[in-house]
Amino acid sequence: MAFVRMPSSIRFLIARKRLPMLSAIFVSAAAVVACHSATTAPTTTAAAPSTLTDTFSGTIAQTANMSFPFTVVTTGNVQVTLTDVEPLTTMALGVAVGSWDGTTCTPGLATTDHAKSGVPALTGTAAAGSYCVQVSDAGNIPPTWTVSFTVQVTHS
Repeated sequence: MAFVRMPSSIRFLIARKRLPMLSAIFVSAAAVVACHSATTAPTTTAAAPSTLTDTFSGTIAQTANMSFPFTVVTTGNVQVTLTDVEPLTTMALGVAVGSWDGTTCTPGLATTDHAKSGVPALTGTAAAGSYCVQVSDAGNIPPTWTVSFTVQVTHS
């Protein structure tokens, strides 16, 4: 088999056409190498438990009480605060956290007879489950009065 020698002008034209193709090959190879360079393992950050706030309002008279159910989704902190008491904002009311069976509130898990507006009345930790908050007359509501209140329960 004999080799035919190409004129230099033809070799130059073939080389010029191959140069862009070779450049594209080198650029592609560099990109592949860059994509497959050392990688770091993804980091996982534990999500902070979300905080839920339930707000309930009602009106009670002397010796009366009102209960409101709430559900704790995951074990975490629970805080109960009266956010408003009318007509006398300094009046202390009873606040209790209890278990909720779907129809009845059974207070007793935590109680106070000295809950005042704007100050956390009860703070603690609760496991996931059904609970209730009860607001009651702590012996401070006069016979002819009704007292309106708003209570907030913050939990996870």
